Amino acid sequence: MKFFSLVSLCLLNISFIQIAAAQDVDYDGIADVIDKCPDTAQLKKISPDFKYAAAVNPQRLIPGSQAYPVGKDGCEFDTDNDGVVNSRDYCPQNTQKELSKGIAVNGCPKHSDFDGTPDYRDQCPDTPRGVKTAKYGCQL
Repeated sequence: MKFFSLVSLCLLNISFIQIAAAQDVDYDGIADVIDKCPDTAQLKKISPDFKYAAAVNPQRLIPGSQAYPVGKDGCEFDTDNDGVVNSRDYCPQNTQKELSKGIAVNGCPKHSDFDGTPDYRDQCPDTPRGVKTAKYGCQL
């Protein structure tokens, strides 16, 4: 009887471990037990009959939950290394020059005076709001 109980307990533990290892709450393909980023953003789904379906990521047309691409650790990529993961980055392929004067929370180059010219290129950084500017941020 003790042997049967011991075997049953071992099998139960193995089953529990397999279930825990197989769980993937954020659907990123990395088991929760080793996922360092368990809340990966989900791709926003688009209907397959969407008028511009050919222009979007084809993964967004597949039914079901699916996360943004992740590395082996379960964390999202940050293509331009600006500290903003690709799912939240409106400018995911900035150059180091574009990021040299800082970045905005959306991952794009910082734009302090809102004149239409990002800080890294702005030669007149204190342009008043509403003033028309040239390519390098100086008043016309």
